[in-house]
Amino acid sequence: MKRSSVLSFIFLGFLFMTAAGLVFTQIAMHERYKAMSEDNRLKIIPLIAPRGTISDRNGNDMVKDELSFNVSVKPIRGKNEEGLIRELSELLVIREDILDKEFSEAKKRPFSYHVVARDIGIDKAIRIAEMGIDHPGLRLDVTSKRRYPQGKSASVFLGYVGFINREEFQSLKPYGFRMDDLVGRAGLERQYDDYLRGKHGGKQVEVDNRGREVRVLGLREPVPGKSLRLTIDLSLQRFCDDLLDGRDGAIVVMSSNTGEIMALSSSPAYDPNAFMDPERRGEVMRVLNDKKHPLLNRAITGAYPAGSVFKLVVAVAALETGAISALTHYNCPGKIVLGSRTFNCWHRGGHGDIEITEAIKGSCNVFFGKAGLALGPDKIAFYASEMGMGDLSGIDLPFEAAGLVPSESWKKKAMKDAWYKGDTLNYSVGQGYLLSTPIQIARMTSVIANGGNLVRPYIVEDIDGISVAVREIVPLNFSEKNLNIVREGMRLAVNDRRGTAMRARQKEIVVAGKTGTAQTSREGDHGWFAGFAPFEKPELTVVVFDEYGGKGGAFPAETAGKIFLKAKELGII
Repeated sequence: MKRSSVLSFIFLGFLFMTAAGLVFTQIAMHERYKAMSEDNRLKIIPLIAPRGTISDRNGNDMVKDELSFNVSVKPIRGKNEEGLIRELSELLVIREDILDKEFSEAKKRPFSYHVVARDIGIDKAIRIAEMGIDHPGLRLDVTSKRRYPQGKSASVFLGYVGFINREEFQSLKPYGFRMDDLVGRAGLERQYDDYLRGKHGGKQVEVDNRGREVRVLGLREPVPGKSLRLTIDLSLQRFCDDLLDGRDGAIVVMSSNTGEIMALSSSPAYDPNAFMDPERRGEVMRVLNDKKHPLLNRAITGAYPAGSVFKLVVAVAALETGAISALTHYNCPGKIVLGSRTFNCWHRGGHGDIEITEAIKGSCNVFFGKAGLALGPDKIAFYASEMGMGDLSGIDLPFEAAGLVPSESWKKKAMKDAWYKGDTLNYSVGQGYLLSTPIQIARMTSVIANGGNLVRPYIVEDIDGISVAVREIVPLNFSEKNLNIVREGMRLAVNDRRGTAMRARQKEIVVAGKTGTAQTSREGDHGWFAGFAPFEKPELTVVVFDEYGGKGGAFPAETAGKIFLKAKELGII
């Protein structure tokens, strides 16, 4: 082959390679270089909508959003990844391997910004903004962070928020969600998420060759989430939370006449702020794995044997049906013998000849056992259901438990067994198959306090100033005379020197109530107190539940007395 032919062949090969390179650059790599070109000139800056605030009845903040700064990277614009990771690690005090993992995650979506560090603080944010000049793929995002100023207090009904995961994002994306959006996970944050969550905005800006903003090309303002005002009194809420601190249990403080929740405590509790702080992941894991279940709202989700507070239901049922009257006397020798079984009264020496108000005052098992036998299980079940037990209360919080009100047909269906008189004796004193939540006990007690109306409890008063409270009051048409008999027994239980609830007594206000001690399958009994005040004109119902804490006449009664007194000091009653 001639030398000129070889040179021509090489030249043509070079031209072919050049042409192929141009084709590859213009066609195959068109989208990449177009994106890089546009990204150098145009920027879309998201404007995050803050979630709505949550405040108590007096306007005190219980949950709010505060200004926060996040660090994001866009892999397609990155130049010196290793150097950037090293600088960020030193500035933000985050291990390089953690940042490296976040950068790897970001590469899965190279054309989008990915958050690699959250809530870095104003001083570090200024440094990051300066670093952006040398690192075009680095961005500082100004956003908001959920704050819970009260810490553990009220956490069980306020709830917490969390970032949506990839699975949730796929289903929520059509509704305007972003990958780094927050959603309510528990409590009011979950129940009212659609209202609390705002609508994000954004602006498109033109920038110069150094990334500085030249002009705004388009703007859509973010719409903040709506704010909730609760029925809760923050001072009373804190007081109740402090009383429960160190014990497992729950407290319900509710308006006897409307169902407004003034305080709702559950212990142990948790700090929702931990779920917003990456540095507190260890604390979050401890909360999630805690065998005492601090995320459980015992006031509405925990279902327990009611013990002797259930005697109030039996008393109303027996009087309403005529099974007994105010003049009915039963003799209590300290026990009831039923075939080969012995049913004991807590007062082993017996209460002697006793009528209903004295039976409520002294919580006589024998009296209520005999009244229960006269009623039968189905009538007990009917009145328990009428008074709000065995069903959801309707409170505007998630994960409420229905409890259980047993009957003859229930046992036959659920347990394939007949109902026995021994079952009725246990039922009559709140034991056996009966399960109740503290909020149900509060509703039941309020029926007696307010003259026979079943109220629906609620905790949100208004949304952005518009009332959403549903005051659902159902008249049960009970005899006022019969309710007065039960109320008198409850007054004696607190104010007579031999009453089982005498530790709830207060000089400044007349309290009425009933204690309960519920036996369990574990060591330790559950303690209950359910009562109302003032006796002359009931306004407030209080239920205190002490999980595995012992007798209801001890901590629960004493605690309830303190709550009534505090409510009076605050002007609530």
